[in-house]
Amino acid sequence: MYNNLKNKTILYIEDDAVVLKNISKLLQNYFYHIYTAVDGEDGYKKFLQYKVDLLIVDIELPKLSGINLIKKIRKLNSSIPIVVISAYTRTDYLLESVELGLDKYIVKPFTSRKLHELLVKLDESFMNSNHFRLNDECIVDKTQGIIITGDRAYTLTAKELEFLEILSSKGNVTYDDIDLIWKEQPPTSYAIRSFIKILRKKMPQNLLKNKQSLGYYIEK
Repeated sequence: MYNNLKNKTILYIEDDAVVLKNISKLLQNYFYHIYTAVDGEDGYKKFLQYKVDLLIVDIELPKLSGINLIKKIRKLNSSIPIVVISAYTRTDYLLESVELGLDKYIVKPFTSRKLHELLVKLDESFMNSNHFRLNDECIVDKTQGIIITGDRAYTLTAKELEFLEILSSKGNVTYDDIDLIWKEQPPTSYAIRSFIKILRKKMPQNLLKNKQSLGYYIEK
């Protein structure tokens, strides 16, 4: 059950230490890994730092509110699933949450029934999310490991697919991300240039850009 969640990574942002611990412990039974943060600013830093498939966010966060955090994340990634868990049922929160494209708004307490409903929804959602779009003319099929550009399809290596997944999730790929992609050892600058040169041939011309302080990103 919930087979589509087993390889997914969560970023859970909650300022109540007891709630954070209890819900994280529950979710660990269903997901591959859970990163946690105790305030909005820390949550945003970890979103930029790690490759995550799903965010669970409390509304009332210190330093940066849940709503403002989600707004910042949505500027970088419009499609990543976001679930809000909150003790608040205020109409303005609910309406603004809808506008931010949330997948679910859960009112505390987080009961076993609510957990089951959430897992079912997320499992179905991830089952249908084996494709992601880099721009209007470029789609990646994760199941087949291909990138479709216009009327052509190119096979992706495992490293290329991971690079593009990070690009889609975070909006950019840093040099630290690239080091993690290589896993066995950090790549040389020559290896990175060769890798990017080959990948660019599979993408629309001038789509993938580079900036020293940012890494690689998509030209909008």
